[in-house]
Amino acid sequence: MAGLLQNEAAPMQAEGGAPALDDPALESAINYMGKKLYSEDLSEEIAKVMSNSERAQPRLMAMAALKLAEASDTETDGDIKEENLSILGMMALNEVFTIAEASGVQVSGADVSSAFKEMVIMFAQEQGLSPDEVASLKEAMVQVDDAELASEAEALPDDYGDSLPDEDVPVGEKEMGA
Repeated sequence: MAGLLQNEAAPMQAEGGAPALDDPALESAINYMGKKLYSEDLSEEIAKVMSNSERAQPRLMAMAALKLAEASDTETDGDIKEENLSILGMMALNEVFTIAEASGVQVSGADVSSAFKEMVIMFAQEQGLSPDEVASLKEAMVQVDDAELASEAEALPDDYGDSLPDEDVPVGEKEMGA
């Protein structure tokens, strides 16, 4: 089953043999994820489960992606920089959706948006947020229309990411409203 990480059999490296990312643990987790999916045939198992339905199952896909991301993070002893955990989660979700599509499941951008929201809620619960905090998070996420978000994302030019600054945006007291 083809996915974007299928070509990750060799470790990720930038030109000149330097690490491709500024987070070696994230790089290791991504390589582990690619290995689990495509060298150990986990992608085939995911495809088999996902192909039981012609329509996407966002919650099921979110659960698969979260477990894949967690296993990859565990493989690095949890050394991934906190700010990069969302990257790992999004890569896992992207792989699960790519595998589902390749197995014949009809997938829409709204399904991806819905699955991402499910992942965030599951992650929040695993991190120990109180039921009231999780309920507030769910309520806030209901305000985001999945189809509208998907439409807006689809409207962005393919090279939109190239226009974003590479450096982190500093968050200080002024930005936090204090």
